[in-house]
Amino acid sequence: MNNFSVIGAGDLGTRLIHALVEKEYRLKYIYKKSKYDNSAGPVTGDMASMVRESDFIFICTQESRIAEAARLAASSDPAGKVFFHTSNSLTSDELSLLKEKGAFTASFSPLQTFAGNDVNRTGVDLFKGVYFLAEGDEPALRLAREITVRLDARLFVVDKSKKIYFHIAAVCASNFLISILKLSGNQLKRAGDFDMSVLLPLIRQTVNNVETRGVDASLTGPVKRKEMGIIKKHLDHLEGEDAALYKALTNFLFHSFP
Repeated sequence: MNNFSVIGAGDLGTRLIHALVEKEYRLKYIYKKSKYDNSAGPVTGDMASMVRESDFIFICTQESRIAEAARLAASSDPAGKVFFHTSNSLTSDELSLLKEKGAFTASFSPLQTFAGNDVNRTGVDLFKGVYFLAEGDEPALRLAREITVRLDARLFVVDKSKKIYFHIAAVCASNFLISILKLSGNQLKRAGDFDMSVLLPLIRQTVNNVETRGVDASLTGPVKRKEMGIIKKHLDHLEGEDAALYKALTNFLFHSFP
């Protein structure tokens, strides 16, 4: 089970290709196109040949296109092949047409973020220690376990009905963190056009505290000390969306850390 292909060679798909090839899996094809020229794989529009020559196929498209990719692959001869999709928000049900045709299917998705083509990090670096979520057919899960071991990653076999909560958690931890850092950056500009490097030591120490002490024990600052005067002063100097986000986050903290 070493020959693989990828449908959807974007940010995640390209990194996955590099990581798997580094771990001695053999890339057969990238379907139709790749986002980056250096994805190092033959591009084909022949779905039937791709399925026939691959042991397993990753569907790494955006969520709205997974079912269509599965439909196209199901029109070939997928029996006995393993198909994964890499969406944290969707389950293996998206691949039901393939399962009906005799394929083994699973959702197999990394709790990781991929922003652009970072040439300074290899695919393996980005997956090492990362948790993958998986649910689906047992033959597909066996292969998922093998892949995570080779990537020095970790596997969570999850309840299909609970998977969406992992995705919500990941969006909060990544996208919402970016929103908060954007809010911080806005204030640095008002302070004299400073950049985020001023706050990086604070950010790193906060993450270290969470890793060693846990989330609840890592809260510091005016909310922790219930210094309402400082919070009001902050709000007096904020306006628009910045004020609204600050207020919403402060209210969340007060309710979460009574």
